[in-house]
Amino acid sequence: MTNSSLNTQASLDENSPLEPSDDDASRAEGGEPRVESATPRKRLPGPSLNSQANTSESRKREDPVAKRVWHDMLKNKFHIQDVSSFLDAMGPGIPVQIGPIVEKARYALRTAANKLENAEKEKDMTGPMIKYLNKVVVDFPPTTKPSFHDTSNTRFPSVEDGDQQEHHTMPDITGSKPGQISHSGDWVWAQAGTVIELKYKIDIMDDKRRGIRDSQDAHNALTQLAKGARNLLMASGSCFVYVVAVFARTKARIFRFDRSGFSVTESFDFTTEKKHLPTFLWRLYNPQGYSMPLMRGADDTISLPTEPEQERMRKAVSNIQAYKGWGAEDIDGEHLWIRAARYNSHTGELEIVRCFTFGNILSRSDGLFGRATRVFRVILEEDVDAKEQDVNAEEPTVYALKDAWPQECRRPEADFYRLIEEHCKREVEEASDEEREQKQAILDSIAKCHGSLDLSVEHDNSDHDPQLHQTNPTSENGPNLPRRHMRLLLTPVGTPLKDFDSTKSLVGALFCAMRHHHTAYNAGVTHRDVSEGNVLFREVPLAGHEFNGFLLDWDYAEFTPAGAERFNERFPDNPLPAADVDKSLKDITGTFPFMAIEIIKNSDGVARHPVLHGPHHDLESFFWLLVWMVLRHTNLNKDPLACSKLFDRLGHEMKYTYVGEPMPIDKSNRPLYQLLDAYRQGVEDQNRPQPDTSNDDSLITRRAKVAPPPHVDLTHDEVLVWFESVLMQSKLPWPENDEAQEFVLRSTRKEERKKDGSLRVSMMKNATGDSSASLSAGTAVAGGSGSRKRAAAEADVSEGSESKKVKTAEGTVKRRGKKK
Repeated sequence: MTNSSLNTQASLDENSPLEPSDDDASRAEGGEPRVESATPRKRLPGPSLNSQANTSESRKREDPVAKRVWHDMLKNKFHIQDVSSFLDAMGPGIPVQIGPIVEKARYALRTAANKLENAEKEKDMTGPMIKYLNKVVVDFPPTTKPSFHDTSNTRFPSVEDGDQQEHHTMPDITGSKPGQISHSGDWVWAQAGTVIELKYKIDIMDDKRRGIRDSQDAHNALTQLAKGARNLLMASGSCFVYVVAVFARTKARIFRFDRSGFSVTESFDFTTEKKHLPTFLWRLYNPQGYSMPLMRGADDTISLPTEPEQERMRKAVSNIQAYKGWGAEDIDGEHLWIRAARYNSHTGELEIVRCFTFGNILSRSDGLFGRATRVFRVILEEDVDAKEQDVNAEEPTVYALKDAWPQECRRPEADFYRLIEEHCKREVEEASDEEREQKQAILDSIAKCHGSLDLSVEHDNSDHDPQLHQTNPTSENGPNLPRRHMRLLLTPVGTPLKDFDSTKSLVGALFCAMRHHHTAYNAGVTHRDVSEGNVLFREVPLAGHEFNGFLLDWDYAEFTPAGAERFNERFPDNPLPAADVDKSLKDITGTFPFMAIEIIKNSDGVARHPVLHGPHHDLESFFWLLVWMVLRHTNLNKDPLACSKLFDRLGHEMKYTYVGEPMPIDKSNRPLYQLLDAYRQGVEDQNRPQPDTSNDDSLITRRAKVAPPPHVDLTHDEVLVWFESVLMQSKLPWPENDEAQEFVLRSTRKEERKKDGSLRVSMMKNATGDSSASLSAGTAVAGGSGSRKRAAAEADVSEGSESKKVKTAEGTVKRRGKKK
């Protein structure tokens, strides 16, 4: 049984894998999508560089693209504070415990200061620092006391899951979780409470300029700290975390990272300002307001179930009909109690509920800043209580619990779910007898939201601290775009598209998702982020349905003008200004590999006028998603770098060239080839170049004897017919036993021995368009940035059909003819 991920996305939110730019300017949260207004596109670390990596080089620590991405993300997301203000934000005043702690650690500090002053290299700083830190915490209460350890040569495995894993990390000093006063064996990030990075000379920040120092060493050091913070956030699920940089032997800075940026103290000498580090550590490990031993920043709405509670809830899961085939190893996992909310089925009011997680986590964004989406499989304690009290009660529902940090300015995702479901119900009520069954099937199969909880505000029956669930203003040089902590209860639970058991089921899942997209558009909602993580298979198939895909995650959706009007009519308690819709539809939104050509052109500033994101752009995204799956998870294209060559380009040119040629895949899977080639031609028609009519003196305009054919936008009806033709009408057989192939990252480096014995290293044409850099053995290989304009000339396309129609056994998958 596969309990893998429900949604990997880095979209642009907030800068999607490109993270959208809501945040700022683009989306990418692993890994999350992209949103831009007028800012240039930029990638953020996250799924875009991990789950969406297409070459092995892109996962390397020294990959120039990854380094640049981290630098760009961090440069405008910080705020420098004086030390007192920073520590006061952790708790006002100086705790009474600090005086005795400082006095007891006085000798250890003096010894550490002497050794640090005489240190000749970074490694010499480790031992003295650890002895001092452990002396500071020696009298902490047993339940909150940590321990500090030398981990400079200890490899922490990637906190990411499966094939998304990045390189390992080795923090210099690791502070344990509260109550862990010793440690032996290997380390994992879930055991770490904080990390301290030692730099012999490098100071990351410039207090006078109030900025990051402009040197590669400073950027690398900041990236190292940020990765440590990212790993702590991912492993712990905390609202924010703290890390420390020690440099110039006795100087230090304390950093606080949350999901919108980081704040950092001014530099201080901890051997003379003796209270700063003890005060920080006391408040970090003994925070006020928690009812249990948690670190400051820990999520106060999550707790660990006791062993009897786990046993009770696991038994309840095993009694659910659809999960009776699951073994103990499937149900087990990191069990948590997580607070959420569900609409009362009678009153519609939100009620706080207690969710029990089981099985592997379904999805976890690997980005540092952004939505930081996590998805868990859960059942509710309230449902288990009801079933135990009444054996005739319905069995507990299994939900997908979505935990995320959207920007406060974003429309609540639940609003889109509400309007779509309400539309579907009305369609069923008003349908004729002949249509009702089909309408009911759509209602039964769409994703639904059963509750939405905003943790940044107070709620009855919940004693959490709302301030923990809001991000701090962190930007001195750019806009502050605060985020809030949200939780949604959704159905159904999904499994990844890349786990398809046949190419027919893959196409069928996309067909289902496209129908859901059509339904949503008719309701008045445009999705705007069709991507791999947002189209899934149902974990529990619907009875009577041959295909079981669905579309979810309406984080970056927007109402159409008609949809906004309809929403305001039906939900007057939460009105939406029409002007907001028009402005939002001009945002550049999506996950980069799947974005439509026109949207990419708009983000590049190539488009001649602002582009409103329409349904035809999402329909094109479905095409790129299908191509992505075929190139990565089938053997129909023999080029191991085919996906990189197409999707790793930053501009639109490569995609534009791709749709102008026959599909570069083996024709042995005839139904799939026919669908892809018809779809390709439709995307080509949608992106035909148009003359610049604003230039009356254009030579082309004056010479043209026949006006060029206008572009023809894709429509739901047209594309759905293509899918129906190959899934339900064609007599051509689909292959059997063609389940998904595991995608293996390949290197762009090709090494050959020359006759003289030296090593020749050539770089295959890669994501940036660079090629054939010939080097001698021992020469460093540095990635370069090739011109995006070369991309169109570098397409590697294999032989394919040139017909204008895609023939089937019963006729053709019809395609719009070229207009003359």
